[in-house]
Amino acid sequence: MVPDSSLTAIRKIPSELKKPVRVIVFTTDRGCPSCPDMVDLGREIKKHFSKVALEIYDVVMDRDKSQQYGIKLAPSLVIQGGEGQAVTFSGNIDDVALDMLLDTIKSLGDAKIWFPENIVHALQQLTHDVSVRVFLESDCARCRPVAETAIGMALTSSFIYADIIVASEFPDLVKKYGITSLPKTIFGENLHLDGHVPEGQFIEMVFQAEGVKPGPDRRCIMCGNASPDIICAHCKARVEAEAREHKLKSERTKR
Repeated sequence: MVPDSSLTAIRKIPSELKKPVRVIVFTTDRGCPSCPDMVDLGREIKKHFSKVALEIYDVVMDRDKSQQYGIKLAPSLVIQGGEGQAVTFSGNIDDVALDMLLDTIKSLGDAKIWFPENIVHALQQLTHDVSVRVFLESDCARCRPVAETAIGMALTSSFIYADIIVASEFPDLVKKYGITSLPKTIFGENLHLDGHVPEGQFIEMVFQAEGVKPGPDRRCIMCGNASPDIICAHCKARVEAEAREHKLKSERTKR
């Protein structure tokens, strides 16, 4: 059953979308107490938003769909746009995590531009898939900026796959990755960062996860100047300043 607070949050969002959005729920009947709640959430979202198509699958029985979307956790909910951009939310979604999920739907439905052109251009240089997992709790406000960066980059680049994971729902993963504080971001399989991750460093970590290595003979991917780092210090500062200004403009436009 969807809590009243979640229903209120859903109903606050304008229901009209300009473009179609798919909401794909993955559940299992094997030890998943949150799965029925995720199904109910998907149905409430479908009921509220225009142009939302809802699909519900079993992560085990519908293995072809699980593999197609790279789903290993249940419950999970995938938000997918018409051009294939997708973000996955895993675990019991409410509070801050629900706000981000609803914003993702509106962003895809209204073709929101998440980042200024220099960040978009940098991400266009990716050539291989990169997974980004952000571990958080639904009531963790300080986790939101990192999760939103991951979401925005996944909706900007078809090579980035973002999974927003409610850590307390998956204690085995918390133990596996030694998570002691949140947010925790994992790029690929082996690159971990705790706490806030500025946009410039986030992009660097994405390229490192793809296989790009910093070193004395390389050049900044943004300005092309010699730099031992993937993004030089000057470009990092510029990226973060422009990302902040872009976000402020978006917030003013929404108001």
